[in-house]
Amino acid sequence: MDPEKIREEADQLHRRGLQLIARSAGADNLKDVARLWQKAWELYRKIGDKTKAKELEQSLARIYRDNYLKRHGKQTRRGSIAKQFKNWLMFFKIGCFGFGGPMAVFSLLEDQLVHERKILTSKDFLEGAVLGDVLPGPVTMDIVTYTGYKLKKWRGALISTLVFILPSFILMLILAMLYDKYSITPKVEQVLRCLGAAVTGLIISVGLRLSKTEMKGYRELCVLIWAFASSIIFKLDIVVIVGLSGLAGIVLYHDELEEQQTK
Repeated sequence: MDPEKIREEADQLHRRGLQLIARSAGADNLKDVARLWQKAWELYRKIGDKTKAKELEQSLARIYRDNYLKRHGKQTRRGSIAKQFKNWLMFFKIGCFGFGGPMAVFSLLEDQLVHERKILTSKDFLEGAVLGDVLPGPVTMDIVTYTGYKLKKWRGALISTLVFILPSFILMLILAMLYDKYSITPKVEQVLRCLGAAVTGLIISVGLRLSKTEMKGYRELCVLIWAFASSIIFKLDIVVIVGLSGLAGIVLYHDELEEQQTK
């Protein structure tokens, strides 16, 4: 048989496999892709085109690897963490030492959940923060509830929320009883001013860490600057800023996502 005809047949099989992947990367499609590319691999080997045969091997291995990680890798890791997690006192400790307002506690949560215990990824933490900004109530409370749900569903959400707010609830009861008797003195006011400066530093440090993770190009930087200006200068509502940022993401990354799907 003419080598050119064999090559043409192998190329057609390769293209058909790519078309199947573009439609869907499901298990059934991957079986068909494997069948087509196995035949194409044999034809390329038959005519001595080892380069093309090796490319097919690498492409198929990459597709199976990416599909496996997508379907099982993250779920297995998260499932293992969720199954073993019993240290609900972590949320209690954060509630005890989270002085300085919601954004200071935000820093503690990010450090514990993402870097220390690796319960959430940076992406998960940001998703929880966005949901917390959109929903009523303090953003930190919503992140704790979101994390508890990730760990143990509704039971986890309830436990994490209760143990997180318990220290504040007890302290507020004590302070309410002592407030009339011990008013704030000038010295205490000076201490609180310094604490406020420290809290501002913590908030900025969290923002810088998250920026390093999410700022991957000029588009993300433009959205960041626009969101910051909209909040500080134009006083736009957080729901409006998040909604418009989401629409901007659809427009900016539409072509890029389509390219990834066709590969």
